[in-house]
Amino acid sequence: MTYRRTRARREFEIQLDNVVRELRPLHGFAVRSGNRGGPRLLGAYYVFAYAQLEVYIKSLVEDSLNTFNVSPPPFDKWPDTMLAYLLHRSENLGGEYRRFGIDDDEGALLAKVAQTARKVAIWGRGGAVPTAAQASAFLDKKKYPSPNNLPQLFRRLGIRQIWADVSRAGRLNSEFILTSLNDLRTGIAHEGNVPTGFGFADFLDRIDQMRRFVAALDRGVSKHFCSGIMPRNVWNAAMT
Repeated sequence: MTYRRTRARREFEIQLDNVVRELRPLHGFAVRSGNRGGPRLLGAYYVFAYAQLEVYIKSLVEDSLNTFNVSPPPFDKWPDTMLAYLLHRSENLGGEYRRFGIDDDEGALLAKVAQTARKVAIWGRGGAVPTAAQASAFLDKKKYPSPNNLPQLFRRLGIRQIWADVSRAGRLNSEFILTSLNDLRTGIAHEGNVPTGFGFADFLDRIDQMRRFVAALDRGVSKHFCSGIMPRNVWNAAMT
């Protein structure tokens, strides 16, 4: 069974099609009427289009984690950093160590670590996953698709080299493309700065870059999870 577009990717592409379809006549009218609001119109629609990239990332992560909750792979198939993040958040180990740093209660800390270790041991022997993977915990403070957030977010999902995986899947420089897309969005959204000469053709080029980036990310993530973690038919059934 081969790669299939995820539900998240299909919905993202539909939204971009809607953006272009809606903007084209509006921008044409602005140009014909000599209205100087054309660049601002392009800027507003670009910021909206970039927001759909954030929706895509959120949906992809939510669907991925739901797949793990519904059809969890055996313990030894879970990616290391995903397993570590799941346990760290669900068992509140960070909070336990902070508490130990305040009250020096080693007994309470050891009891918590022992409890977690026993859960892992039972899981490793074929028992149930000790806790569900909550999308909100994995997305926490990292769902906005910036060049800084993306590697951290996907490391939580067990993908240690997301740039390499995406670049290989799409034959493009994924980090460069996202950085460029994000810089333009930041300049427009926070500084009201639409680049001089930025026209409809430039807008369409940026939309195409978003499409290619998402296509590569979708393929890269799919390949990662279907290369020894879970069967592709299970992934496709849940994600598409």
